[in-house]
Amino acid sequence: MVGVEHIWPWYDLVHVCQRWRHIVFAFPSYLDLRLKCNSKTDVEAALDIWPRLPLSIAGDLAYEHTDHIIDTLEHRDRMAEIHLGSFNRSQLKKSIALMQEPFPILKILELQADEGVTFAIPDTFLGGSAPLLQRTFLRGVRFSNLPKLLSSSRDLVRLSLEDIPMTGEGHISPDAMATCLSILTKLQSLSIAAQTLSPYPTDQRPPPSTYTVLPALVRLRLNGPHGYLEDLVGRVEAPLLKSGHLQFYDEPIFDTPRVPQFIHRTKMFPSLGKVQVHFSHEYILASFRSSIAPAHFYLSFRCSGLPAQVAIIQRICAQWPPLFSHVEWLKLQVEVFPEEKRWREVITPWLGFLRAFTAVQTLHLRGEVTVSHVARILDELEGERAPEVLPALRAIGLHCSELGKSESLRSSLEPFIVAREESEHPVTVEIRALNSLNTQWL
Repeated sequence: MVGVEHIWPWYDLVHVCQRWRHIVFAFPSYLDLRLKCNSKTDVEAALDIWPRLPLSIAGDLAYEHTDHIIDTLEHRDRMAEIHLGSFNRSQLKKSIALMQEPFPILKILELQADEGVTFAIPDTFLGGSAPLLQRTFLRGVRFSNLPKLLSSSRDLVRLSLEDIPMTGEGHISPDAMATCLSILTKLQSLSIAAQTLSPYPTDQRPPPSTYTVLPALVRLRLNGPHGYLEDLVGRVEAPLLKSGHLQFYDEPIFDTPRVPQFIHRTKMFPSLGKVQVHFSHEYILASFRSSIAPAHFYLSFRCSGLPAQVAIIQRICAQWPPLFSHVEWLKLQVEVFPEEKRWREVITPWLGFLRAFTAVQTLHLRGEVTVSHVARILDELEGERAPEVLPALRAIGLHCSELGKSESLRSSLEPFIVAREESEHPVTVEIRALNSLNTQWL
């Protein structure tokens, strides 16, 4: 559970003296004070002792007296915050049944089903409207009327939807989601995660000529099938984005440049001068980082086999060259060699990938496998062809776990280094132990 919003310690103030108590409770809306109800004792005190202050309830299977907390939902005119997490089906059903009328002062809603539990929310949830809602977190629920509810929540700042269905009841298409988001002009943080690993068809139509602008969005996290994610980001624009992460559950096709175009439409794009790519056994992680600000954008997707991984990365580079042409710092990590019989398959996509980085001045290679692999690729460039790839390169950093191996690794790059010197594009080599690095890796 995300947790209850911090509430300032006004309890101490009202117990100092009667005068202070009167001052605090005399203000309109009681200074936006809230009574926290995390237990049976809290509920009894809130209902029987304290004035009619707004309520903030939190319930979890780990808490005792959960039913008392759920029963508090009957006081919907006082409910300002609802945090209900890890509930089983019966508890969730009871909670939803008590939330079919409007909650006029509700600002925060967190409703999370227990792992493996899904539950359908009727269209009458919250009376179909939540005008004061500022934060919403839903997990494991199917809610077909969600776009209508969110459309009434124009003050929404944070929206998180986890385990949302990709088909059937409760599914919200990228088009419907983008239309819904267009109304949320104050939204700063958006997180969407798909419910299953089932595939989602890629929209073959061109994206709309105009985009849904999210003028306040600074954080974005999307997890799901590539068809859904690409279609969604192809419909939106987030000019002030500072933190983005797209995690594809399946192997992406990337047959259209929707993802790089989305990054290009952000104001952080010109400062994304650092790129890190990690080729693992079953996935790829790519990180774009700002050279002058704490802005970053991550791409991660499942894909096994180095030939296929490099082909995907090369395809992204070929789709939208502006995304890579101004990068000055590139870091690579390769965990496994391709099979020798498949070696020739990776050469062309590798060279295509590296050619996209026309402004890279510093290349960092992490680990002995990475150094050996990239050295073998660069050895394909002989004589006058050496400057064709990474033409602005000035330095290569070799980051090794054992410095004793450094000279042999450096020697593997010797043909490329000599070729660069002969072509009047010299490159220096720096060797460092991995445990001495202060630079952050993915």
